[in-house]
Amino acid sequence: MENRKKIPSKKPLSEVRFVVFDTETTGFDLKTDKIISIGAIALTAQRIEVGDSFEVLVRQEKVGDRDAVSVHGLLRKDIASGIDEKSAVTAFLDYIGNSVLVAQHAGFDITMVNRVLWKHFGIRLFNDVVDTASLAKRLEKGPYYNLAHKAGEYRLDNLCERYNIRLHDRHTSAGDAYLTAQLFQRLLAKGKKSGIDTAGSLLMT
Repeated sequence: MENRKKIPSKKPLSEVRFVVFDTETTGFDLKTDKIISIGAIALTAQRIEVGDSFEVLVRQEKVGDRDAVSVHGLLRKDIASGIDEKSAVTAFLDYIGNSVLVAQHAGFDITMVNRVLWKHFGIRLFNDVVDTASLAKRLEKGPYYNLAHKAGEYRLDNLCERYNIRLHDRHTSAGDAYLTAQLFQRLLAKGKKSGIDTAGSLLMT
Protein backbone atom coordinates (compact mmCIF):
# COMPACT_ATOMS: atom_id res chain seq x y z
CA MET A 1 0.00 0.00 0.00
CA GLU A 2 1.38 3.39 -1.01
CA ASN A 3 2.42 6.06 1.46
CA ARG A 4 -0.22 8.72 1.91
CA LYS A 5 0.58 12.40 2.18
CA LYS A 6 -1.20 15.14 4.07
CA ILE A 7 -2.81 17.92 2.03
CA PRO A 8 -0.63 21.10 2.00
CA SER A 9 -2.24 23.71 4.26
CA LYS A 10 -2.07 26.45 1.60
CA LYS A 11 -3.80 24.38 -1.07
CA PRO A 12 -7.01 26.08 -2.26
CA LEU A 13 -10.14 24.12 -1.42
CA SER A 14 -11.12 24.31 -5.08
CA GLU A 15 -8.17 22.00 -5.82
CA VAL A 16 -8.83 19.48 -3.05
CA ARG A 17 -10.56 16.16 -3.68
CA PHE A 18 -12.88 15.34 -0.81
CA VAL A 19 -14.41 11.92 -0.29
CA VAL A 20 -17.65 12.01 1.68
CA PHE A 21 -18.39 8.59 3.15
CA ASP A 22 -20.62 6.66 5.50
CA THR A 23 -20.62 3.19 6.98
CA GLU A 24 -23.54 1.03 8.00
CA THR A 25 -22.73 -1.37 10.82
CA THR A 26 -24.18 -4.23 12.83
CA GLY A 27 -24.54 -1.86 15.79
CA PHE A 28 -22.86 1.01 17.57
CA ASP A 29 -20.30 -0.77 19.73
CA LEU A 30 -16.89 0.36 18.48
CA LYS A 31 -15.21 -2.76 19.86
CA THR A 32 -17.51 -5.56 18.76
CA ASP A 33 -19.79 -4.44 15.92
CA LYS A 34 -18.79 -4.75 12.28
CA ILE A 35 -19.09 -2.83 9.02
CA ILE A 36 -21.67 -4.23 6.60
CA SER A 37 -21.54 -1.50 3.95
CA ILE A 38 -19.48 1.50 2.91
CA GLY A 39 -20.75 4.24 0.62
CA ALA A 40 -18.79 7.24 -0.63
CA ILE A 41 -18.89 10.03 -3.18
CA ALA A 42 -16.26 12.54 -4.28
CA LEU A 43 -16.56 16.31 -4.21
CA THR A 44 -14.18 18.67 -6.03
CA ALA A 45 -14.38 22.42 -6.58
CA GLN A 46 -17.62 22.36 -4.53
CA ARG A 47 -19.18 20.01 -7.09
CA ILE A 48 -20.54 16.60 -6.13
CA GLU A 49 -19.06 14.13 -8.61
CA VAL A 50 -21.92 11.68 -9.07
CA GLY A 51 -19.83 9.65 -11.50
CA ASP A 52 -17.04 9.28 -8.94
CA SER A 53 -18.66 7.20 -6.23
CA PHE A 54 -18.07 4.01 -4.28
CA GLU A 55 -20.35 1.45 -2.69
CA VAL A 56 -19.67 -1.99 -1.30
CA LEU A 57 -21.53 -4.55 0.78
CA VAL A 58 -19.39 -6.40 3.28
CA ARG A 59 -20.07 -10.06 3.95
CA GLN A 60 -20.51 -10.71 7.67
CA GLU A 61 -22.07 -13.55 9.67
CA LYS A 62 -24.59 -11.22 11.30
CA VAL A 63 -26.45 -8.08 10.22
CA GLY A 64 -26.99 -6.88 13.79
CA ASP A 65 -29.80 -6.90 16.29
CA ARG A 66 -33.37 -5.79 15.61
CA ASP A 67 -32.58 -2.15 16.35
CA ALA A 68 -29.65 -2.09 13.92
CA VAL A 69 -31.63 -3.78 11.14
CA SER A 70 -34.47 -1.30 11.63
CA VAL A 71 -31.95 1.47 10.88
CA HIS A 72 -29.94 0.14 7.94
CA GLY A 73 -32.57 -2.23 6.52
CA LEU A 74 -30.03 -4.81 5.36
CA LEU A 75 -30.88 -8.48 5.76
CA ARG A 76 -28.61 -11.52 5.89
CA LYS A 77 -29.42 -12.33 2.24
CA ASP A 78 -28.33 -8.81 1.23
CA ILE A 79 -24.85 -9.00 2.71
CA ALA A 80 -24.40 -12.63 1.66
CA SER A 81 -23.67 -11.23 -1.81
CA GLY A 82 -21.06 -8.84 -0.42
CA ILE A 83 -17.29 -9.18 -0.51
CA ASP A 84 -15.04 -10.09 2.39
CA GLU A 85 -14.02 -7.43 4.88
CA LYS A 86 -10.35 -7.32 3.83
CA SER A 87 -11.20 -6.84 0.15
CA ALA A 88 -13.76 -4.17 1.02
CA VAL A 89 -11.36 -1.94 2.95
CA THR A 90 -8.64 -2.50 0.34
CA ALA A 91 -11.01 -1.25 -2.36
CA PHE A 92 -11.99 1.69 -0.15
CA LEU A 93 -8.33 2.65 0.36
CA ASP A 94 -7.74 2.52 -3.39
CA TYR A 95 -10.76 4.76 -3.94
CA ILE A 96 -9.93 7.44 -1.37
CA GLY A 97 -6.20 7.77 -2.10
CA ASN A 98 -4.91 10.95 -0.43
CA SER A 99 -8.31 12.66 -0.42
CA VAL A 100 -9.65 14.55 2.57
CA LEU A 101 -12.31 12.38 4.20
CA VAL A 102 -15.66 13.88 5.20
CA ALA A 103 -18.33 12.25 7.35
CA GLN A 104 -21.18 13.14 9.67
CA HIS A 105 -19.99 12.45 13.24
CA ALA A 106 -16.82 11.19 11.59
CA GLY A 107 -15.27 9.71 14.72
CA PHE A 108 -17.50 6.65 14.60
CA ASP A 109 -16.92 5.82 10.92
CA ILE A 110 -13.19 6.49 11.09
CA THR A 111 -12.83 4.27 14.16
CA MET A 112 -14.77 1.43 12.52
CA VAL A 113 -12.65 1.57 9.36
CA ASN A 114 -9.43 1.86 11.35
CA ARG A 115 -10.30 -1.22 13.38
CA VAL A 116 -10.64 -3.27 10.20
CA LEU A 117 -7.43 -1.83 8.74
CA TRP A 118 -5.52 -2.60 11.91
CA LYS A 119 -6.90 -6.13 12.06
CA HIS A 120 -5.85 -7.02 8.50
CA PHE A 121 -2.87 -4.74 7.76
CA GLY A 122 -1.66 -3.19 11.01
CA ILE A 123 -2.31 0.33 9.67
CA ARG A 124 -4.76 3.18 10.21
CA LEU A 125 -6.12 5.94 8.00
CA PHE A 126 -3.67 8.79 7.55
CA ASN A 127 -6.03 11.08 5.63
CA ASP A 128 -7.16 14.46 6.91
CA VAL A 129 -10.75 14.32 8.17
CA VAL A 130 -13.63 16.81 8.31
CA ASP A 131 -16.63 16.15 10.55
CA THR A 132 -19.67 17.92 9.09
CA ALA A 133 -21.40 18.16 12.48
CA SER A 134 -18.38 19.90 13.98
CA LEU A 135 -17.95 22.13 10.91
CA ALA A 136 -21.60 23.20 11.05
CA LYS A 137 -21.24 23.97 14.75
CA ARG A 138 -18.06 25.96 14.08
CA LEU A 139 -19.70 28.04 11.34
CA GLU A 140 -22.95 28.60 13.25
CA LYS A 141 -21.80 28.87 16.86
CA GLY A 142 -18.04 29.42 16.79
CA PRO A 143 -15.17 26.98 17.44
CA TYR A 144 -15.62 26.85 21.23
CA TYR A 145 -19.29 25.86 21.35
CA ASN A 146 -19.77 22.55 23.15
CA LEU A 147 -21.49 20.24 20.68
CA ALA A 148 -22.85 18.16 23.56
CA HIS A 149 -25.06 21.04 24.77
CA LYS A 150 -27.62 20.44 22.04
CA ALA A 151 -26.42 17.27 20.37
CA GLY A 152 -29.69 16.70 18.51
CA GLU A 153 -29.32 20.05 16.80
CA TYR A 154 -26.43 18.60 14.79
CA ARG A 155 -27.91 15.27 13.77
CA LEU A 156 -27.92 14.71 10.01
CA ASP A 157 -31.72 14.91 9.78
CA ASN A 158 -31.80 18.26 11.58
CA LEU A 159 -28.92 19.71 9.58
CA CYS A 160 -30.55 18.63 6.31
CA GLU A 161 -33.77 20.36 7.34
CA ARG A 162 -31.86 23.51 8.30
CA TYR A 163 -29.97 23.62 5.01
CA ASN A 164 -32.97 22.70 2.83
CA ILE A 165 -31.74 19.27 1.79
CA ARG A 166 -34.47 16.77 0.96
CA LEU A 167 -34.06 13.51 2.87
CA HIS A 168 -33.84 10.59 0.47
CA ASP A 169 -32.43 7.07 0.78
CA ARG A 170 -31.73 7.68 4.47
CA HIS A 171 -29.80 5.06 6.48
CA THR A 172 -28.06 3.45 3.54
CA SER A 173 -24.33 4.09 3.33
CA ALA A 174 -24.54 5.50 -0.21
CA GLY A 175 -27.66 7.54 0.57
CA ASP A 176 -26.25 9.04 3.74
CA ALA A 177 -22.95 9.79 1.99
CA TYR A 178 -24.84 11.72 -0.70
CA LEU A 179 -26.89 13.65 1.88
CA THR A 180 -23.71 14.48 3.79
CA ALA A 181 -22.04 15.59 0.55
CA GLN A 182 -24.89 18.03 -0.10
CA LEU A 183 -24.56 19.32 3.45
CA PHE A 184 -20.80 19.69 3.09
CA GLN A 185 -21.29 21.54 -0.19
CA ARG A 186 -23.47 24.10 1.58
CA LEU A 187 -21.09 24.37 4.52
CA LEU A 188 -18.17 25.06 2.17
CA ALA A 189 -20.15 27.88 0.57
CA LYS A 190 -20.96 29.28 4.01
CA GLY A 191 -17.36 28.94 5.13
CA LYS A 192 -16.03 30.70 2.05
CA LYS A 193 -17.84 33.85 3.17
CA SER A 194 -15.85 33.65 6.42
CA GLY A 195 -12.52 33.26 4.66
CA ILE A 196 -12.30 29.48 4.77
CA ASP A 197 -10.80 28.86 1.34
CA THR A 198 -7.69 26.73 1.91
CA ALA A 199 -7.09 23.28 3.33
CA GLY A 200 -5.39 24.80 6.35
CA SER A 201 -8.24 27.18 7.15
CA LEU A 202 -10.77 24.36 6.85
CA LEU A 203 -8.77 21.84 8.85
CA MET A 204 -7.47 24.54 11.23
CA THR A 205 -3.85 23.47 10.69
